[in-house]
Amino acid sequence: MTRGRRAPDAESGFTLIEVIVAVVIAAMCLTALAGVFSGGTRAAGIAADLSRASTLAQSLLSGAGIEKPLTDGVESGAEGESLTWTVTVIDEPTEDSDNPIRPPYLLKRVTAKVIVGSTASRNSTDAQRSVELTTLRAVPRPPLAQ
Repeated sequence: MTRGRRAPDAESGFTLIEVIVAVVIAAMCLTALAGVFSGGTRAAGIAADLSRASTLAQSLLSGAGIEKPLTDGVESGAEGESLTWTVTVIDEPTEDSDNPIRPPYLLKRVTAKVIVGSTASRNSTDAQRSVELTTLRAVPRPPLAQ
């Protein structure tokens, strides 16, 4: 019996089959993690697009009646390649039409809708993402015709 040296043992080390199984398991785990990270990246991109759309819709509403007078109708446009918007202005019905004393202001409903995505992606089967904000604005009532 020599001291310091062990006799070769059948159970020392890993077999080739064990190493292959370990590599396959590691590859499957890394594939699952890559899917989680790509899903997180996609969700962060969607959140950023919706945040930009919300900011644009707020900006459109805040400028309504300030930058130019509110007139009934629809106006539309695009911001860059990925955001298209429409602003709709309509009269808000009130119950003072038969009242001989009417308030000096009319209410206008202003709706800003911003659609996220290019024209090509809007025609695909993906769900269309949009932000729609609505507010009421008071505008001076036109004088009565005599």
